Amino acid sequence: MRSLLAAILSLFLPPRGAHRSPGVPAFPTASPCVPPRRTRPWPADVVLADGLPLVRPYLAVWERERDALDRGQLQRERRRAAVLATLGQDYVPAEVAA
Repeated sequence: MRSLLAAILSLFLPPRGAHRSPGVPAFPTASPCVPPRRTRPWPADVVLADGLPLVRPYLAVWERERDALDRGQLQRERRRAAVLATLGQDYVPAEVAA
């Protein structure tokens, strides 16, 4: 049993002590299974947009804030029309009257 464990450990661990070969590094730096790096098939000035968002965040925030302001303005217009309707007056927004 001990020799089986020693054989397995000798496969995965580097040898220790004075009998270690000085020319062989303890841990190999490059694995023979990893293919060598290839150069890029496109020019260096090309920016790949595969991982980039389609809409910039600052544009999305601006549109969200603009929509919130528009919704608030429409709500105020509706409330004003409802109050004036209770008083018997018609309300025409300035955008429509122009």
